[in-house]
Amino acid sequence: MLNLGVKCMHIERTFFYYERSRKQQAKVLVFNMLFLPLILWLIWMLISKNEPFYDEFLFYIKYIVVGSELVLLLLAAWLLTHPAKFYIKLTNSELSSFHPTFKEWTFSVNPQDIIEIEHSTDIGANASLISVKMNNGSSVLLSPNYPYKRSELYNALRLVNPNIKTPKNTWSFPYKK
Repeated sequence: MLNLGVKCMHIERTFFYYERSRKQQAKVLVFNMLFLPLILWLIWMLISKNEPFYDEFLFYIKYIVVGSELVLLLLAAWLLTHPAKFYIKLTNSELSSFHPTFKEWTFSVNPQDIIEIEHSTDIGANASLISVKMNNGSSVLLSPNYPYKRSELYNALRLVNPNIKTPKNTWSFPYKK
């Protein structure tokens, strides 16, 4: 056999990528800051001035709006001054997730080692869970809190590893028994 010194290259392909930065989240909060007074103004227009609670509503709503706007402003400022990104990335050799706040949603695994994606709701914690079950019996958790398209992620996972069992409904989270 003739050895020409040519090495076989393994080309890494990205099948799915989702990223959400804190800057993007801050923009949503600023939009909500602008939207909140409009909603409250509409409610105020719908309430008849003859209602017995009208004056009390106006008295309390000032404090509610100012308090809510301050909380949203402080949260947006914190998000902008503490930049970080959440991401999920799937290549032919790695499924990785990074969550800047919750380390239980940060992991890196080989998609060939995944046997199942399972959705459930933990009644005690009142939380939705997305478990990525591995062939060695361990599991990792995917964050359910971001608007990435789970159906696209699961389709991409099945392209990389056709043996992965995924939920039929990507928005259903049955209760654990």
